[in-house]
Amino acid sequence: MTGARCSSWLTGVAVILAALGGPVHAQSPTARFDTAVARNLTIAAIVGASRVAVAQVQGNPANDSLVARVTRLLQRVDRPAVTRLPLDRLVRAPLSTGDGRSAGLGRIARWKRRAEVAGLGAGDAADLDSLRRLTLAEVRFAMESRTPAVPDDSVDLILTPYTALHLGALTQSIAISLEKLNRFERKYGPGAPQLNLAEVALNYMAQWIPLLRPNVDGWPSRWELVTSYVPTYLTVLDPFEKPKARPITVGEIGLRGYRWKRGWGGSEGGVLRPGYVSFGVAIAGERDGAFVAPLQGTARIGAFFGWGETKLALLGGASRRIMITRQMQLIPWVF
Repeated sequence: MTGARCSSWLTGVAVILAALGGPVHAQSPTARFDTAVARNLTIAAIVGASRVAVAQVQGNPANDSLVARVTRLLQRVDRPAVTRLPLDRLVRAPLSTGDGRSAGLGRIARWKRRAEVAGLGAGDAADLDSLRRLTLAEVRFAMESRTPAVPDDSVDLILTPYTALHLGALTQSIAISLEKLNRFERKYGPGAPQLNLAEVALNYMAQWIPLLRPNVDGWPSRWELVTSYVPTYLTVLDPFEKPKARPITVGEIGLRGYRWKRGWGGSEGGVLRPGYVSFGVAIAGERDGAFVAPLQGTARIGAFFGWGETKLALLGGASRRIMITRQMQLIPWVF
């Protein structure tokens, strides 16, 4: 290694170590590649890493084209407006710019010309991606195959900011996948309410409706249709004289919405923070009783609201009723 090249390498490594917050001997490999590193670095760190890496392969005619390509990219992105941005912004960019998301009318008409990553100018994101690919693949290979080869430990140290970026993106991707699985399990898993056959058919056919269909990335909609026959509602007559519970059969038409927030649903959420709520129109027949047709005689119309498995309903008309029941099916797939 020539004196000039050695000096350039040491200077670059010093810059990287300063950005990482300490000398290499003070950090174990695990700490050095902790995903939290991505939150403490700026884009300047990966620009600096590419500069140090390309300096190791200069002087070899076989690498001239590679060095020229990387140098052009560095010249375009090495600006304070770009390099001062947190590296974590690149990690989180896919959250708002997923590959499968469709563009809105304003975006297609070029009314909204904002950058995909806030703070980056036109083409900066593509240049940074090209810089990453070239550095991690071709420049790394050139460092390892030159004579004498750059030691593996030194290559890993030089590329530490890229490793932090990769692990940060990997961690984010895993978190997104787990959240997606959590939502599917909450809506379709063992703890979700059992649908009757009518609800199964309607919700299957209604998947083309924007409110009810999965989004373009395959995330489930939080909403589903409720069309149920419930003979298990109870009301209390003469509550201040001779309280007497009486069953009432209610037809429900409405929506069920699932709660995605952490801490809601399952044993963790319990009764106070259920995994879903429901609401809509409640219809009952003219007389009280179990297994009475909801449209018998002069129907009474009101509303129902469900907080998890607990449901309340209010019927209007001459025979007003306040009722309560629990989300259940006496006969699977029926009611």
